[in-house]
Amino acid sequence: MPGINKMNRLEAIAEKLSQAKLPDVDFEAYLKANETDSQKVKRVVDYYDEIENFIEHGDEMQGSTMPFSKMKNLFGFRGGEVTLWTGFNGHKKSMLLGFVAVNFMKQHEKVCTASFEMKPISTIKRMTRQYTHSQNPSYEEYADFMNFAGNNFYIFDHLGGISPDRIYGVIMYCAKELGVKHFIIDSLMRVISGEDKYNEQKDFVVKLCEVAIATNTHIHLVHHVRDGDESKPSTRYMAKGSKSISDNVHNSLIVWSNKNNLDDMPDVILKCDKQREGEWEGMIALDFDSESLCFSEAFKG
Repeated sequence: MPGINKMNRLEAIAEKLSQAKLPDVDFEAYLKANETDSQKVKRVVDYYDEIENFIEHGDEMQGSTMPFSKMKNLFGFRGGEVTLWTGFNGHKKSMLLGFVAVNFMKQHEKVCTASFEMKPISTIKRMTRQYTHSQNPSYEEYADFMNFAGNNFYIFDHLGGISPDRIYGVIMYCAKELGVKHFIIDSLMRVISGEDKYNEQKDFVVKLCEVAIATNTHIHLVHHVRDGDESKPSTRYMAKGSKSISDNVHNSLIVWSNKNNLDDMPDVILKCDKQREGEWEGMIALDFDSESLCFSEAFKG
């Protein structure tokens, strides 16, 4: 029967990928074992590769790209940076970030997501739909996604709150041992609970930037904004808690959805209102396909 053959392919891929087991790791101990300043004093010659790259490419956009051609030469996800993803609750910021993460894997870059608010199987189902452009993926399509993601997609399986030191250790382990280039934290409030813990929020984001630099990883930090006028995109200064969150990250991206079907407005707006290493700030209009959960560039708005 065709269904059995398709299931066998899914099982075969799963068995092949599962043969290499990941070790048990005490992430907080791993962090402490790898914290050192001994390699931070360097000579100019140690930056030869960066100098050569600049000579060859100048100020060309560096880093992983968005899956939208309008932003290709305007915004890049560079190693050693932290991007803040914000927006009103329910405006598809995590969904869009997942779609972008699929695009990172298409660029042959490894991704790890730590979603403290969504079960791993929910993340897999959503990203399979986005990869296959299907509302109800078949066995064959799940096999295609598993084969595609392979050893390029990791999930840190933890729901609920987590300590900052543990998440730092997870990032360092994923970067140094697994070669992960993009690490997603969804969301900040599961690491630092309480909107009034300003110093803890600042310390967390400052240290997160240090970890990104030390590992040359791009860290994506999802955070919620305060309630406000949802008829237009928010700003990074509307992020809940300390202003230092948006002050210390390298980039700020805001996701807004047209939930009220406002006339002459696109389905989704993706807005960049901070890019420390780039000149462009602005927004693009996106269409949203509710069946596949995919986003595409819009011709309106």
